[in-house]
Amino acid sequence: MANDFIDPPPEEVAEDKRPKVAYPDVLNGLEEAYLPIRKARISDVEALLELVNGFASQNLMLPRGPQYLFENIRDYAVIVDEAAGGQIVACGSLHVLWDDMAEIRSMAIHPDYQKRGLGRRLVEFLKQEAGQLGIKRLFTFTLSEDFFARLGFTRKLRDELPPKVWGECSRCPKYFKCDEVGMVLEI
Repeated sequence: MANDFIDPPPEEVAEDKRPKVAYPDVLNGLEEAYLPIRKARISDVEALLELVNGFASQNLMLPRGPQYLFENIRDYAVIVDEAAGGQIVACGSLHVLWDDMAEIRSMAIHPDYQKRGLGRRLVEFLKQEAGQLGIKRLFTFTLSEDFFARLGFTRKLRDELPPKVWGECSRCPKYFKCDEVGMVLEI
């Protein structure tokens, strides 16, 4: 992941000049695999709907509709498996809420690609993007508390979360029976 990512995203890098990321312990004997992270594109919406709503159907995250994704496509980053025809295997979004705060949303890793460090890479990418925007605090609502705790997020009680969060929560289908944990990371 380049440390100089700016918006708009930089031009694609030639295949032979891309850094390689090794996953020898999880790729069943493959020495290296390159799964790049990039900003989402309009053409990714169908794959994002399938990935996110697959988890939402299991009540593991909130569902997203096509209108939401089109309107918020600039929030999303994706990880792509080029060896699988450019399949989107992970996604997450950084949704800015105020001058110093953004939420990490819609983190989803395809089941066949879990336990490979992709979630960590995606959060680090979004964290870097937040820093470049001047964001000082990230938060998330999650059912995966242990994952975010390993990345430095701290669990917060509902009354410890910033008031701006509640404007978003009031539109959530889980509003009256929320089972998610609020977590915050100071960056």
